Amino acid sequence: MKNESIKIIKTCFEFGAGKHGAGLGPDAVMTAARHMGLSFLDKIDAVELEPEETGAEDRNRFPLARHIDSIINATESNYKAVYEACRNGFTPLIFSGDHSNAIGCISGVMDAFAGKQTGVIWVDAHLDLHSPFTTPSGNIHGMALNALLGDNNTQEQVNQPDAEILEKWALLKSCNGRFKGAALPAENIVFIGVRDFEEQEIKLAERLGIKIYTAAQVRQNGISAIVTETLNHLQHCDWLYVSYDVDSQDPEISAGTGTPVENGLLTPDSQEIFDRLFPHPKTAAFEITEINPLLDSENRMATSVVNLLKRVM
Repeated sequence: MKNESIKIIKTCFEFGAGKHGAGLGPDAVMTAARHMGLSFLDKIDAVELEPEETGAEDRNRFPLARHIDSIINATESNYKAVYEACRNGFTPLIFSGDHSNAIGCISGVMDAFAGKQTGVIWVDAHLDLHSPFTTPSGNIHGMALNALLGDNNTQEQVNQPDAEILEKWALLKSCNGRFKGAALPAENIVFIGVRDFEEQEIKLAERLGIKIYTAAQVRQNGISAIVTETLNHLQHCDWLYVSYDVDSQDPEISAGTGTPVENGLLTPDSQEIFDRLFPHPKTAAFEITEINPLLDSENRMATSVVNLLKRVM
């Protein structure tokens, strides 16, 4: 991937997370690069998507899908930005606030390459496979992949979402009516680094046969073998969307994310993922998400991301 073919998309929406601060993550990365004396990010054309104002009443109005009205609007904006970038021959490098942004971004790639198969490599401590029927928190960043799969997992239902929530949930999944493609096939998804999930999520993944590599498997088998197996599993896909949640890393590297989990990926693991997948000819978009500088010190999480990027850029 050549730098001149990249378009940076900074999407600062953070309504899907349970904690404030992830919306500052995209700018934290740019700031870290400047403080390190690196200018490669500033030289790339960027699109900046700013969130609308929202308050506590928006968060609490739909407790099974918090801030869903704002997230529907954000999803539409993300869809448009990524779709247009891909259609114009660019590869989006996406710095997003929280992981709910992936709904619109992945939908944009899928529609931009309609008729082709898009694979998703989800590097994350979590499965993010909840729906309003199963969510324990109502935070939509934990429902992002479920929205793309289109399976509400009613077999494991624990909640009773009302008709209004389900109507808005349908709008979210369609990017406010913009997304025209079919749902993301389960066989087009691979998880790397998973180690924290609820029973309802793992049962859905098992029922659909989604490929999962846990963080323990990464340590046991080595990240190089895992990446090779991932690419082999997705060899039927024409394009790849790589979504790298920084909570995939071990908290010892940095606690600057909203949902850190022990025993995560180490820096060499993450570097291998960047080295192999960022320049891969099938990579249509590469997303980095969930950096929260308000939960960090000395901007360490953003700095670690810049260190991962500088070798591949």
